[in-house]
Amino acid sequence: MDQSQLPDLGVSSGAVPAPFAVVLVLVGLFGLAVVAGGVRSVLRSRGRARDAARLRVEGRRTTGVVVDSQAHSRHERRTTFAPVVRFEADGRDVVVVGDQRWNRSFVPGRPAEVLYDPATPDRAHVRAEGGSVLGDGAGGVLLTVCGVAFLMLVGVLAALVRSVF
Repeated sequence: MDQSQLPDLGVSSGAVPAPFAVVLVLVGLFGLAVVAGGVRSVLRSRGRARDAARLRVEGRRTTGVVVDSQAHSRHERRTTFAPVVRFEADGRDVVVVGDQRWNRSFVPGRPAEVLYDPATPDRAHVRAEGGSVLGDGAGGVLLTVCGVAFLMLVGVLAALVRSVF
């Protein structure tokens, strides 16, 4: 298409019209927010994995019992559940809420593997039956990849808009 056939939008050649620029900036900011959320989720998951690895070496292993589920709502339509587990450490009952999340409540009375710090039994890593196998780490990686793809799309759209105007 010849430049003379394009409508005059009052911008010089190579400049992106303001409405397109605003849309590209907003879409780019959304992509950055998705990447940031994914990275945050990955880092949080790595911290929990590091704690669990330390407890596997330095902690004690026992079997606890799921006594309840604690609901967590991130969005209006999405509720996840964490297991509330009771176990015995050095003769006293300890109740902890696990980091594990699932889309259904955990079944009370089911066994749960517990790794805990003997000095502070409240610091425990719980693995209850029925929880997510992938965890936040995989979700965070997926979010990060989607965010980067979104940012690449913004770059392609920006190049396309610049080539047209």
